[in-house]
Amino acid sequence: MALSAGNRRRSEIASALGRPSSALGHLLSALRDIGLIDQVDDALREKRSMYRIAEPVVRFHQLLIQRHEPELVIGRAGRVWAGSADTVAGKIYGPHFEDLAREWCFEHADPETVGGAAARVRPTEIACREHRQGHEIDIVVTESPSFSAERITAIGEAKGTNTAMDVPHLERLEHLRGLLPAAKVGPLPKLLLFGRSGFTERLRRVAEARVDVELVDLDRLYTGS
Repeated sequence: MALSAGNRRRSEIASALGRPSSALGHLLSALRDIGLIDQVDDALREKRSMYRIAEPVVRFHQLLIQRHEPELVIGRAGRVWAGSADTVAGKIYGPHFEDLAREWCFEHADPETVGGAAARVRPTEIACREHRQGHEIDIVVTESPSFSAERITAIGEAKGTNTAMDVPHLERLEHLRGLLPAAKVGPLPKLLLFGRSGFTERLRRVAEARVDVELVDLDRLYTGS
């Protein structure tokens, strides 16, 4: 349940369960061994991982069915579904859409789209002095050229919500690009925006005028590179 609610770091899971982080090693390993969760490495920090539920149906059961079982049993499925739109979009569609976006970048995207040959695609969290907090980056594409260090060729954001992405999403991603460690980036990492509900016309016009921005809607995610 802690994972389904969006707690992905070991410390966050431990806090949600009211247990010390050191007590979770065996539990997390067992869940990973039977295929219920995956361990995802951090793009910028070695030995720092996050965990995710491998099967969206499990997340759906824990966040919706289990919580509302009495209502569902007596036939109130329509009301439960209507009242759970935010949970479904943010906690179920959202994480799964991020996974699809990372998979697309690694397995299907053209090197020109992601700024190079994708060797690994992972998420990360980056510190920001301006906002005095950490910012999550859904997608960090890295390339591993021969005889040189791994470098970041693109970063991206994936939104599984019911509203179209707009220019502020691009501005946020530009801000995060400026926070990347200089030693780890290429000449100019691409900015990738993945929108389940598409993009506003204003954002499309901005993206068309720039070579460092790629917009990926559902049609492109499933049929394009």
